[in-house]
Amino acid sequence: MNRQNKKEAIAALHKEQIMKAAERLFSEKGFAQTTINDISKASEYSRRTIYTYYESKEDILHHIVEKGLLILKQNIEESIKLNEDFMEQYKGICIAMSKYQKDYSHSANNVNSANSANLDFNSLSDTVKHILVLGTEINNLLAEFIEGGKNKGIVHPDVVPMMTVYILWSNIDALLVLVQTKGKFIAKQFSISEKDFLDYGFRQIINSILKERV
Repeated sequence: MNRQNKKEAIAALHKEQIMKAAERLFSEKGFAQTTINDISKASEYSRRTIYTYYESKEDILHHIVEKGLLILKQNIEESIKLNEDFMEQYKGICIAMSKYQKDYSHSANNVNSANSANLDFNSLSDTVKHILVLGTEINNLLAEFIEGGKNKGIVHPDVVPMMTVYILWSNIDALLVLVQTKGKFIAKQFSISEKDFLDYGFRQIINSILKERV
């Protein structure tokens, strides 16, 4: 490893440690209540060092969102690439979204609550621009997955892929939130596991676009 690569690796490690400390504090205290001083104390980095790598608390959050979306995109790509069967691909997508919401909750929550309609793209930071690009790339992947199902005669021919992406995303996200908040109650009520309920829900969601129910 040459000097430049080593320097970049060290910087990446420092940024990751700061980001992890901030993410933990955002979970414990909430984003609004967390200060740079809090992050400095929790990460054991000085304010000056934090500002070397991040412009602000908001910038740290944007990097957290970006990281989550990168992982989600990779997992969706892998699920589609490794499986030729449409339903197996869908199962992999659901697993990827479950992991995203569980392991990168701050990213998921901010993506789902963001209103990007009135954003001026040219005035945004590079990180936020990349977040928007990642969102578009993920939507395109999912639209291609649905289009592939149409081509195989599995998805109903009247389905509009990109519009359906938004509907499927919102339904899967809502189901995952439901299981997080009421999963134990529902599992007890129906004498099933939370996973069984999730699988049932995932199946009902995809059935809405299939030619034949599964």
